[in-house]
Amino acid sequence: MAWASSSERVGRFVSRFGRAWFSAVALLLAFFVFLASSAGAAVYYGKAEALREAFPDAEIEAKRFYLTDEQKKQIEDRGGAPLDSALVTIHVARKGDQLLGYVFLDTHEVRTLPETLVIVVSPSGEVERILIAAFYEPPEYEAPRRWLEQFDGRKLEPGLRINRDIQGIAGSTLTSHAVTSAVRRSLALWEVLVKEAPKSEE
Repeated sequence: MAWASSSERVGRFVSRFGRAWFSAVALLLAFFVFLASSAGAAVYYGKAEALREAFPDAEIEAKRFYLTDEQKKQIEDRGGAPLDSALVTIHVARKGDQLLGYVFLDTHEVRTLPETLVIVVSPSGEVERILIAAFYEPPEYEAPRRWLEQFDGRKLEPGLRINRDIQGIAGSTLTSHAVTSAVRRSLALWEVLVKEAPKSEE
């Protein structure tokens, strides 16, 4: 077996070094792309802050439900939106003996990244307020506050859809549909788990 010349050994070293350098640069670029994509993320409220913002002076109880297959199907059929889990939490706000309302925290994908909405529902099942707790897509796709206000006072009804009673957001169709689905899902949860619950479960 012939020994490689010194120039060949140097060439192989440079080649291996070049590949390693290229790999390191590629990883570094990927890391900076990740940082750049994360830089647009906006987190406005943590969970506790979101609940306080929804009901500042209330005592809030987290009620957890494990849905039966029938309940899950009812909620998905009424809301027209899928449920990712059969485990659901509804936050119930009270001040003394007075029921103030309910809070639903809904996390879902918009385009390729998630957002979390705080959907406040009255004791009688109308949307009182929607807050954005976190939005990880680029900021230009975030729903404006004034657009969210068109859900105020709305119940779960056939017209609660984009291009019917709800106007879409120009240039942010996916955001419009994601928010509307989250609202319908929350109101369907309220109907099945609160409105139609046996008295002993309220």
